[in-house]
Amino acid sequence: MQPNLTRPTFRPLREGIAANRILRSLALPVLRKCDRAITMTNPFSGLPFHLRSYAHKGYWFYGRHRERDTMQRLAALIRRGDTIFEVGGHIGYFAQFFAKKVGYRGQVHVFEPGEQNQHFLRRNIARCTQCIHVNAAVSDKIGKALFYEENLGGFMNSLSPEFANGTGNAATQRSVLKLRQRRVNTTTLDAYATTHNVWPDLIKIDAEGAELAVLVGAVKVLQHVRSLMIEVSCHQTEIFEILVDHGFALWHPDGRAITDAMQMDGNIFAIRV
Repeated sequence: MQPNLTRPTFRPLREGIAANRILRSLALPVLRKCDRAITMTNPFSGLPFHLRSYAHKGYWFYGRHRERDTMQRLAALIRRGDTIFEVGGHIGYFAQFFAKKVGYRGQVHVFEPGEQNQHFLRRNIARCTQCIHVNAAVSDKIGKALFYEENLGGFMNSLSPEFANGTGNAATQRSVLKLRQRRVNTTTLDAYATTHNVWPDLIKIDAEGAELAVLVGAVKVLQHVRSLMIEVSCHQTEIFEILVDHGFALWHPDGRAITDAMQMDGNIFAIRV
């Protein structure tokens, strides 16, 4: 049986590790060596969530506090029956949450090409009939591209080797970081929406450096979508101009307005005005 680290019996352990720097420095190397498949309860969906104890530790470590402002803003934007495109589904944490919010009449299209991520993603959305996994990377072109997968949990998988190898998290674990490249299918949001005649109400983009390419390939979709959440890591000026030109107001998750491209860092929201 897989341990569930969100059960009350494990709460003192989680809180102790989170609060005590010395305890963290002792516990995390042990967890790294004992990295194993575990199950937790997704605090935002109530569903069992399958993951690895060390590689995916951020999910059980922070629980409901993980990206709290972002989750609250998303919850306020999603309506029952909505269609959501999630670009970069990782292992299904957000997909479970989206499925709960849109209800049985909604749809969640999860784009995730990562081979290791897909193993957990498919398990985690198996109960969510609203979820459709699309085994492709989203870009500004249709075809094939090299995709770079890291061995630190799949959070930084990217179409860009520089991004996968150069983010802050990777730099802190340089001695154990390994990249594997393989060719994957690529699509654009416009091509997917047109082919399947499905148009999103909300888009979440976590593309690890490819967010500009995703938007460039979504000209038609941007005319229809109500709101977006984008993790911005580069090309701030170009992304800012595309979103503003399409009639969106930009916001930080905590409600602060974004009026300049250089204010965009991390998760940002674009809401049609």
